[in-house]
Formats: sequence, structure tokens, C-alpha cells
Amino acid sequence: MTPKKKQKLGELAPLYKFTINPYPDQQYSSCPSCGQRNGQRKLPLVIHVDPRQLISLNYTCRYCKKCDLLIAHKHKIEHILTEMFMSIDPDSIGNEYLIIGTLEKKAWRESMKQPKNQAEIFSQLHDFKMVLSEIRMTQPGWYGPGQQPPIMEPPVSNEWMSNKI
Repeated sequence: MTPKKKQKLGELAPLYKFTINPYPDQQYSSCPSCGQRNGQRKLPLVIHVDPRQLISLNYTCRYCKKCDLLIAHKHKIEHILTEMFMSIDPDSIGNEYLIIGTLEKKAWRESMKQPKNQAEIFSQLHDFKMVLSEIRMTQPGWYGPGQQPPIMEPPVSNEWMSNKI
């Protein structure tokens, strides 16, 4: 997992390191960094969907307290986004998206009653301290001394695909 540099968007202090699990049938009960048992943390993730959609999604991530690492499941998020955009804007399905941070819980609750504009959302946004590249798993099996197990390629999303052909 290699860190990526990013620009600060939110006005609040950055929280959490963040990564994505791209494997639909694999869950992380232990941290990929330290091996300690993961917990869960439910918080509003702020997601930008091209061209100009900003979504706050109250989502349960895997969380390692020791590493301060949030792990979101890519296929579950894409399923929720697909369901959401079917009614809002079907043309946006399959567009690029970026999970940019977490929203204060109070601001998220208020936005459920009264939608907020981008400036209000960014004033209550916590960027991530660090965004790590997608998790990669090695192929299970027996390997001889000195052999490295190959990296499993994650499957392509079946749901979050553009309907435009």
C-alpha cells in the first residue's frame, strides 16, 4: 500500500488513513498493515462523482484502531451508488468517483433534512490523513522456499459501469 499525495479540501483537521478493498468476496477481519483485529466504524463518507455530484453516504467501514486505518469495500460502495443514481441521475452511473473524506455526523444529519451546498459541506469535511492505494492480496496456495505468491487481480465491477455505449 503506497501513499498518494493529495490536496486538502476540507476545513476540518484530517482524520484516518484510508484504503479500498477491491475484492468482492474478501473481507478484512484483521488489518493488512499490522495484523491486529479490525473493528467497525460507521461514518459519513463524502464522495465526488464526475462531473459535479457530491454525495454523503453513511457507511460502515472496517477500522484498525492501532493504525487509524479505514477500509471501505469498493463493490458495496459501487452497489449503493448505482442504486442511488438510478433515481437521481442514471447518466452518471459508471463515471469516475473519488472518496474525499468524512463529514461531521451532525452536519450529515442536518443535510438529510435540508440539503447543503458544497461550501457548507467542505466547511464540515475531514480530509483523510493519507490515502493508500487499493489493497492487493496474494494468491493462496503452497509455494516453495524462495517462491513469491502471485498477486490476485481484483475483478472489474459489474454494477458501476456506464450504460453509454
